[in-house]
Amino acid sequence: MLRIGKVSYLNTVPLFYRWDTTEVELVEGHPAQLVQQLREGAIQAGIVSSVEYLQNPQSYRLTPGVSVSCLKKACSVLIFSRKPMRQVSTLYLTPASLTSRALALYLFRKLYNSKPKTVEDRDLAEGVLLIGDEALREKFSARWPFVYDLGELWHSLHGLPFVFALFLVRRDAPEGLEVFISEQCQRSKKAFFEDLQEGRVRAGDYPEPFLKEYFTSCLDYGLDRRALQSLETFAEALKELHEEWC
Repeated sequence: MLRIGKVSYLNTVPLFYRWDTTEVELVEGHPAQLVQQLREGAIQAGIVSSVEYLQNPQSYRLTPGVSVSCLKKACSVLIFSRKPMRQVSTLYLTPASLTSRALALYLFRKLYNSKPKTVEDRDLAEGVLLIGDEALREKFSARWPFVYDLGELWHSLHGLPFVFALFLVRRDAPEGLEVFISEQCQRSKKAFFEDLQEGRVRAGDYPEPFLKEYFTSCLDYGLDRRALQSLETFAEALKELHEEWC
């Protein structure tokens, strides 16, 4: 049986909402965990940090038309701080996402010509980068005077969506797996957004108005020309950042 990596965050629900197959086992984990499993061959495919593809394109086949991106705001990739971002000198970077870590460092450099020191202890950091459900919980707590959306900051610089995750297939996986995955994701998205529109989607304690706003105004699951252009732009940024974030 094929093993396919599934990120267990709210933002991936549409992609896995309704898979019609008994041929795969879905393996859950956060993006960085799935990257490691993909590299090791423990899974044959997975929705993982886009950085992995940009750094190792020779290792993967790209699933067409599928990503986890943001239109403008990401809404769940956030830096929290008690002072303006330009004044942050120590930064905690979640280990859950290679892409978000690199993007945060790029934005500090590009926007403020700043290189904050990264720390492992959140309590010692002036700024805290969180993603996914953890970021949403922290945002709802309203404990932080300053909250910065990394997707929105990227858009302010480049006028492009940002691609956080791609559905990658190992080169040695069965031929056509990426087409099969794309078909499953497209079918799943269609069912999800129909149910969302009709108010039939339930996800934890999140209220319905929030779910509709999050999935229709923040996130995008396609991979069009502008998304590919954004990936190329980010690839150039990674070359500058290589020693800092790898």
